[in-house]
Amino acid sequence: MIARCARCQGTFTTDRFGRQTCPHCGSELLLSDPNAPAAGPEQGAAPPAPAPAPAQPPASAGDLPPPPPPPAGGYGPPGAGAPAGGGWGPPPGGGWPPGGGWGGPPPPGPGPDVPSPFAERSTRGFFASFFETWKLVATRPQEFFRRVRIDQTGTAILFGVLATFAGTVVAALYNLLSGQQAMLAMQRIMEKMPEDEARFMRAYGELMSGGAALAQIVISPILTVVFIYVGAAILHLLLMLFRGTKRPFDATLTAVAYANGLNLLLVVPGCGGLIALVWGVVVLVIGLGEIQRCGSGKAAAAVLAPVALVCVCCCAAMGLGAPAFLKAIGEAAKQGKTVNL
Repeated sequence: MIARCARCQGTFTTDRFGRQTCPHCGSELLLSDPNAPAAGPEQGAAPPAPAPAPAQPPASAGDLPPPPPPPAGGYGPPGAGAPAGGGWGPPPGGGWPPGGGWGGPPPPGPGPDVPSPFAERSTRGFFASFFETWKLVATRPQEFFRRVRIDQTGTAILFGVLATFAGTVVAALYNLLSGQQAMLAMQRIMEKMPEDEARFMRAYGELMSGGAALAQIVISPILTVVFIYVGAAILHLLLMLFRGTKRPFDATLTAVAYANGLNLLLVVPGCGGLIALVWGVVVLVIGLGEIQRCGSGKAAAAVLAPVALVCVCCCAAMGLGAPAFLKAIGEAAKQGKTVNL
């Protein structure tokens, strides 16, 4: 009879049933006798295998159970206690927390909004939450403004006012001390100056007095609130002109208020104001682009348009007033010569 190998599909002739060896591939075969009686259970035959269960269709997203919520204390670094407010640190082993947070790599999309650390100051601690928020705004603005909630404008304004107030207090005290030292050095020079010029220098010294510094400190919170609201209104109108307002006014107000926190850099003597201005503009451009979902191009156009307008106006004013200023200086010089004669 002719048999076929189940492995190599080669045919060969044989004169018996049972175990065979394929002459082509060498594999062992079992040729059953078709005339042999079927083996029953009493002959030691194995019971038939149960029929496989029908395959179940894959469960849809709606049938899956909801993921477990994050722990009440939030995710913290391994080995450390969970933060009091929760939701800001990465889960154990890395990754992005299901409920949002600021630790770990950023998600691909905007994701759910989460409160800033300063909004949870009652549980995190006032100073710890303040400086944690300042660090996020200053060093990770893209991630911060992409995820921060926009319905907590009061917290954002309070953050900006406190940061500006702290920077203004230190800057005013520093200017007061340096101004007094400068006036002490100029008193000897004013004794030899004409009366008109000496009167001008004394008026300048009064501006640098303690009363002016105190007035600057007192009105700083009021001016900061006015600046935040007026600046946010102007930027929102410009974004509307550039078709960059994907979210309401509260989003723009939140970005301006948190970016105003860079005024804390006023505590740096000398160049703190310049650093705060440049760094604040950069953070504001990034923040508006992320929080309004309009991109950095439209945000930069909205932020830099008023700056360019102010520069143009200042240059025009200087150009128009320069002849009169030079004329006044010349007349003052002639009068000084006449008095000396």
